[in-house]
Amino acid sequence: MSRLLDRLPALATTGVGSLPFERASDAACHVLRAYELPFCPQLPWLDGDMVTEWLGTDPGRCGWTPDRDRERPAAWHEFVARLTSRPPSHGLVKLQVTGPVTLAIALERGSDRPGSGAGVVSLAHDVATWLAANTAGQVRRLAQIGLDALVVVDEPGLARAGVTAADIPLWDALRAAAPAWGMHICGWVPWDLVDALDLDLLSVDVATCGLTPEARPVLGRMLRRGARIGWGVIDPVAPRPAATASGLALAGLSALTGPELPLDRVAHLSLLTPSCGTGRLSGEREQLVAASLDATANAARATLDGYFASSSAQSSTSWREL
Repeated sequence: MSRLLDRLPALATTGVGSLPFERASDAACHVLRAYELPFCPQLPWLDGDMVTEWLGTDPGRCGWTPDRDRERPAAWHEFVARLTSRPPSHGLVKLQVTGPVTLAIALERGSDRPGSGAGVVSLAHDVATWLAANTAGQVRRLAQIGLDALVVVDEPGLARAGVTAADIPLWDALRAAAPAWGMHICGWVPWDLVDALDLDLLSVDVATCGLTPEARPVLGRMLRRGARIGWGVIDPVAPRPAATASGLALAGLSALTGPELPLDRVAHLSLLTPSCGTGRLSGEREQLVAASLDATANAARATLDGYFASSSAQSSTSWREL
């Protein structure tokens, strides 16, 4: 389990990946200003959607070959330039990569196949090797400017792909490509599989999907190992007021609190995110989502400050410093 994420503050904010900007410079400036953990922007207006960003063309055209990819996202060079002049104090950057299973599903369906089962798993192994080589180049470039990367693999269709715990080695190359790795899964989460993945971070949508009973033991085990949970508490399509989103976040933290996981520990192992990217929405909506997320984090921290300040067991050390 990587300890790099220990550098982040409790309830650190970050985005999911896609942003609606049409200029790379605007996107790069925004992620450094609006989020505590900056991330390389994915720009659908310039890169295409999460599949075409990596495959470079309609996946239905033909089978996958490594020469189809675009070497770097459109915002990459601007993002690195901004990071060089204004690095985050904690020295961490998030990279979000469309997952090999998701790309394999797109390729299989583009060839009129079901997009699940052994065919997807076999193809995903090959795609993952290429993805890892591409991602490792980005990780090395960040290291050259003194920054460590958290690579988050985006696998929205994982629950329907027929992938089992026996197939976990297909992500090994991506895991090895970065100092820390995680996964973003929106919608239905295959909790048995997630339990076996040994992630440093799991990013999930609780704004629309809630915290299901089967999720709680898995998330608890992750936290006891020192992994992080990215709580997707803001629905970009219909953002809730900060007080409501903060209540949702605190309810999730409280649900995982216990003798082995005191509330301050759960807070330190938590990030706050939107439930999904905003790439297909408006720039104004992304600004609203980022501001709402920041207000949500501040409201949740203030509530925790009040709770610990009134607790007779609280020492003179702030819970945020523990």
